[in-house]
Amino acid sequence: MVNLTSYLLFAETRMSDVNLDYKEAAAATGDSSQWILIAAAIVVGSSLAAYLIRRRILNNAHSSASLFGDLCHAHRINGKGCKLLQAIADEASLQQPAMLFLADHHFDSALATAKQTMTLKPDQLATIAMVRRRMFSS
Repeated sequence: MVNLTSYLLFAETRMSDVNLDYKEAAAATGDSSQWILIAAAIVVGSSLAAYLIRRRILNNAHSSASLFGDLCHAHRINGKGCKLLQAIADEASLQQPAMLFLADHHFDSALATAKQTMTLKPDQLATIAMVRRRMFSS
């Protein structure tokens, strides 16, 4: 009986030592609140970015700039050509820049009007010729 009592006393003491060691080790691991704040900031930032991108896409979905960009893409006109066409449309005071794509006489009249106010360099004239071929050649 003495042997069983001493064994239980020893076991209880040993378990309490282990329990104290565990509490000290658990307390020494640190605070995880900084990771929670970082995760929350990432979630909020990515949600805000997704909202702004979606809003921009919806705003440009049915605009004249979107139609013009889609037509440039459909005709495989590069960025330099698109910027040049946009400048021609602006100088010709077209309300809808996509009017340039309707027929070659619309394109030629807008180009003639734009040439009166803007000076075109030889490389720009070559780009315009390339763009005109892509738009109106069969």
